[in-house]
Amino acid sequence: MAGKCGSCGPGYASPLEAMEGPREQLLYLPCIYSNTGIRIPDFLATVDVDPQSPQYCQVIHRLAMPNVGDELHHSGWNICSSCHGDPTKSRDFLILPGLSSSRIHVVDVRTDPRAPRLHKVWGFSFFLIFSPFYL
Repeated sequence: MAGKCGSCGPGYASPLEAMEGPREQLLYLPCIYSNTGIRIPDFLATVDVDPQSPQYCQVIHRLAMPNVGDELHHSGWNICSSCHGDPTKSRDFLILPGLSSSRIHVVDVRTDPRAPRLHKVWGFSFFLIFSPFYL
């Protein structure tokens, strides 16, 4: 995702540049079980979207979260496109907040983009120390 310059940093300088950039080869999709009656952890699905790949449009990896009931929601990168001009920045981690659990999952997509792995999970108690009401 380096854009036209090849070493500018993550993302693209504009939406138009992103549209003109190379096609994505992988998609990361949060898959949730909320309100299904199924009591197993949500997972992150990795989908191969490279038309030249024999696994095109297939889920090639599932990363299960460690807890039940997170309801993964509003995922995003560790670095946003505002860092586009900084070649020292890279999109190495996907951030997956749990809407129902208040847990934040950090997923390593740098080591093996086709098989991401869980890097860290922050629970609700971690954020209490930043609360003005924490004693």
